[in-house]
Amino acid sequence: MANMEVSGLDGLLDDLEALSGLPDSVGADILNAEADVIVSAQREEIGRRWSGRYSEGISAEAVKKGPVKRKGPGQSIHVYPQGTRKRRGKSVRNAEIAFINEYGAPGRGIAARPAIAAANAKAEEAAVEAGAQVFGAYLDSKNL
Repeated sequence: MANMEVSGLDGLLDDLEALSGLPDSVGADILNAEADVIVSAQREEIGRRWSGRYSEGISAEAVKKGPVKRKGPGQSIHVYPQGTRKRRGKSVRNAEIAFINEYGAPGRGIAARPAIAAANAKAEEAAVEAGAQVFGAYLDSKNL
């Protein structure tokens, strides 16, 4: 008859149980660290791609992160151009202007200039690394 012996399984189970009790604040810290990287990448890319004759640099400066939101079992954070500005006497959302710049408006003769998607793609690894550092610091604080 075969005999199986396991060593260290109790320690592993204790570590996994400690991870299952991950506080919401750690998840929020991870999201905030990742969002900080995305905000700076989007501001840089928007400033570079959406510059020109009519640009005032408002869209790049309007990019901000929102608060961490909890929906169901997960958390999320939004990064987008926030606020409004006056155009031709009317108040226009910066997100609307960014949408038109990002995806274009063929009926109005405006070509797409995808700066936000390009920034997100460029900053993906750096954002994940920033989040991993926060998570690693949490693990180190628990000696895991």
